[in-house]
Amino acid sequence: MLTQIELIQLTDYMLEVVDCDAGFEEDEFAVSWNGHRLYVERYISHFRIEVGHEDDVLEIPRH
Repeated sequence: MLTQIELIQLTDYMLEVVDCDAGFEEDEFAVSWNGHRLYVERYISHFRIEVGHEDDVLEIPRH
């Protein structure tokens, strides 16, 4: 699982990079970040992120 610092960095990355980059227009995609392979589903209110496998799921609110 990710550390608290990594969670903060991941949140910043999702909001500042992924939400603003035309390369991430799809609602479902995979991305490599900080040595982790992430499967991301984008919803209106949040990102659902699987880190490594389905047992490690994060939900990050979108602002």
